[in-house]
Amino acid sequence: MKNDKIVEWNILRSKELVHEALNKDKIIIFFTRIAEDLKRYQNPNFYGRLKELYLLIYPYSNIQDPKILYKDMKKSDFDSKDGLILDDEERGFVKKFIDFLDDEQCKIKNKRAAVEEIEEIQAKLVRKYLPNSSKLVEAYILGKLIASVGGIDRISRMPSSTIQIIGAEKALFRHMSKHTSCPKYGLIYDSVRIGIKKGVKPREAGKRARQLANKLSLNLRVDYFRNFSKSQ
Repeated sequence: MKNDKIVEWNILRSKELVHEALNKDKIIIFFTRIAEDLKRYQNPNFYGRLKELYLLIYPYSNIQDPKILYKDMKKSDFDSKDGLILDDEERGFVKKFIDFLDDEQCKIKNKRAAVEEIEEIQAKLVRKYLPNSSKLVEAYILGKLIASVGGIDRISRMPSSTIQIIGAEKALFRHMSKHTSCPKYGLIYDSVRIGIKKGVKPREAGKRARQLANKLSLNLRVDYFRNFSKSQ
């Protein structure tokens, strides 16, 4: 009987670890999108993003009214066994973000301070879960790469040639529909390692982008199997 209980506990614990591991990248994607919204829009409304996060943490919630959801999040401890599992540090990050929002329209009260804080949080999360990959590529670019494809599990399975053009989907669509030039590079082309902003010639920049994509492909797999694949 005792052995049966041990086996049962091990099975349950394994399921918890797999569930936790598979969800770790969701918090990175969330803060990456928040950082993008703050850069892209003058003063965006964050009800939609809050609902997105709330349903990740509490997937069985029936709350639909955004104002009720916002009030519930303000007093929530973000402890869930069914959805996205956050550690103490990550709960603190979410609470910081919510503290930046006003009660009336769910907009940022102090955008300059919020941008700085959100970018710092996003970078910390990327370095925390992708220590090897973040040594190659800036945290913000790495977060955008992962958010663009929907998760670390997907990008870790991609060849370097695909990683190289993530972020160039519109140009790729134009190429396929209107027969324009095929894009060769995407988000990683903006990395300081490529040096395009420092006047590096396109041919050399292209060579650097290919090399960076090759290294990043390997490092993403290392990070995935070490930090995101407890079932392996």
